[in-house]
Amino acid sequence: MLGMMALGIHVAVAILSVAVLGTLMFLGLPLLYSFGDTLWGTLNDFILTAIPLFILLGELLLRSGVTERMYSALSVWLNRLPGGLLHTNIGASAVFAAMSGSSVATAATIGTVALPAFAERGYSERLRSAPWPPERRSAF
Repeated sequence: MLGMMALGIHVAVAILSVAVLGTLMFLGLPLLYSFGDTLWGTLNDFILTAIPLFILLGELLLRSGVTERMYSALSVWLNRLPGGLLHTNIGASAVFAAMSGSSVATAATIGTVALPAFAERGYSERLRSAPWPPERRSAF
């Protein structure tokens, strides 16, 4: 698998080809026939339908301005605390996660609303979005 990836073959193709070859070599052809049933059974689950709908809900709430108004209201409430906008971010994430039920949609929506709010209130770029890779600092 590592050799195939070193040749530039995509990771998914390398893993799949090693899995198919390993199954043929060690377990035989009947187990290979069950791959299709297992793959179809996993992808045919109605739970997967909810993921794009959660993201659609986040996008609808973002475009309609509901999330910005929620963020502003929480900002007024939590402004008295030190680092109030950071607490606002946590509160808004909790409220939106309770509404949507999806952590992916929450991260995308609240991140879209929070970054401009941090920028207009003068928070540093380093605090808004962590640099990667993180700087290494000596303890001394």
